[in-house]
Amino acid sequence: MFYLLLAIICSGSIALVFKVSEMKNCNRYLVTTINYLTAFIISSVVFFSSELTLPSSLDGLWSATAGNFGGNLTPLGSIGASIVLGIITGLLFFVSFIIYQKSISECGASLSGMFSKMGILIPMIFSIFIWNEIPSAIKWLGIILSFASIVIVNVNPANIKESAFRPILLILCVLYGTADFMNKVFQKYALVEYKNLFLLIVFLSATIFSLSLLVKNRDKGINLFGCFIGLCAGIPNMFASFFLIDSLKSLEAAVVYPMYSAGGVVFIMAMSYILFKERLTKKELFAAGLTIVSMVIINL
Repeated sequence: MFYLLLAIICSGSIALVFKVSEMKNCNRYLVTTINYLTAFIISSVVFFSSELTLPSSLDGLWSATAGNFGGNLTPLGSIGASIVLGIITGLLFFVSFIIYQKSISECGASLSGMFSKMGILIPMIFSIFIWNEIPSAIKWLGIILSFASIVIVNVNPANIKESAFRPILLILCVLYGTADFMNKVFQKYALVEYKNLFLLIVFLSATIFSLSLLVKNRDKGINLFGCFIGLCAGIPNMFASFFLIDSLKSLEAAVVYPMYSAGGVVFIMAMSYILFKERLTKKELFAAGLTIVSMVIINL
């Protein structure tokens, strides 16, 4: 649970930094690119300071990966899995960002936020049916409460009828859920020693994809403050994935993902109140209370 709490804090911190970015009207493409670049640099430092033996043959790398993916991979296979899964995850991060921005413009921030968070259903369901990670009855109660808090804090009854079933929301949900699922796939099959390589590839890929979008929107301006905001976002971004993978080693995915999502919402609300003096509505306070209760229940 300690690693999960750290992942929640890091995840919430990213949102708070991006909140500052929007308040200051920063170039979101610049902020996103610097964010991924910073995460890539940090993961590179962590990776190259570790002692890992890289393969001498790409053919051997692929055969080791393909031949061992039915269970825990060998060191050579783990490197292959780190590269393949890292590229896929980086692409998913990038595409999710594009779809999220489009979804906000079409459906509003509330519904877009809820459906992106509901993507946690994907790693939950797959973990239950593929790896038989079935939580206990008491943990199911905590999971249900955490889902309820996500819905309560994001749903606006006034616009749900006209926006809830637009295809882009379903696409957003699937993209975010699949990106999260990649962390679970890596944790399940690859050796934990290669986590830093996996994250390095994830953020390298996301940086490259984001750079293409930044170049396309270079007319929106590049400034030092935007770079600084991106730097501040990149640090917790890298460690959110770092600690999330660690938490998946000791807790069921069906427990980790709802807590990760709902806990992040509570952290953001609490820090927004402290830092930005934002008043919390009764709905938000109720959702926060549900999340806290769910976390207590899950730890029983």
